Amino acid sequence: MDRIVVVGASLAGFRAAEALRAQGFDGALTLVGEEPHQPYDRPPLSKQVLTGDWDVDRIVLPAAAPADDGADPFDWRLGARAVGLDLGAREVELAGGDRLGYDGLVIATGCRPRTIGGEGLAGVHVLRTLDDALALRADLERGPSRVAVIGAGFIGSEVAASCRARGLDVPVVEALPVPLERALGADMGALVGNLHRD
Repeated sequence: MDRIVVVGASLAGFRAAEALRAQGFDGALTLVGEEPHQPYDRPPLSKQVLTGDWDVDRIVLPAAAPADDGADPFDWRLGARAVGLDLGAREVELAGGDRLGYDGLVIATGCRPRTIGGEGLAGVHVLRTLDDALALRADLERGPSRVAVIGAGFIGSEVAASCRARGLDVPVVEALPVPLERALGADMGALVGNLHRD
C-alpha cells in the first residue's frame, strides 16, 4: 500500500495513524477530521475544560514525531467532512468536492450525540466536541442560576457535577430508573444516585 486515508482525526484515528507509522508504513498517510482542531483528549471537556480549570492547550494530544527530514508524518485535512465513499474507485469524497484516493482505509468517525430537538436555540447545548464545551462554558460564565441536564450517563453526570461545582441548581432528567445504569448496572447506578440526591 502506498496511500492510507484515516477518516476521523480524533483519538482513535490519530492513534491508528501513529501505529501505522510506528510499524513502518512510510507511504502517504492522510487524516481527515470534521473539526478544525488537532486531535485532543475528550474526557476533560465535561470536567476541567467546562469548569475553566484547564486551558484548551492542555488537552491537545502531542503530535507524532516528525520524519527524519523534519516533515510532518501526516497529511492533515482538518475542518473537512467526509461525505461519501466510492468503494469501486477507492476514493473518499469530502464536503468541498475533493476526492482522496486510497489503497487502505481506516474509518474512525466515532459517534454523534443523541438529540431531542432545540439545537441552535440559545442556551441549548450538546457536548461532544471542544467547540461544544467552549460554547457551554461561555453560557455558564454568563451566570445562570439553573441548568437542566438531560441524560445521566457519564457525560451528563459529569456536566451536572461541573455545574453544581459552580453553585448552580441542576435538575437531571434520565429515561432509566437510575443514573449510569447502562454503564454500571442498576445496583451501582442506584448507589451513585443516592449519593447525590438532595
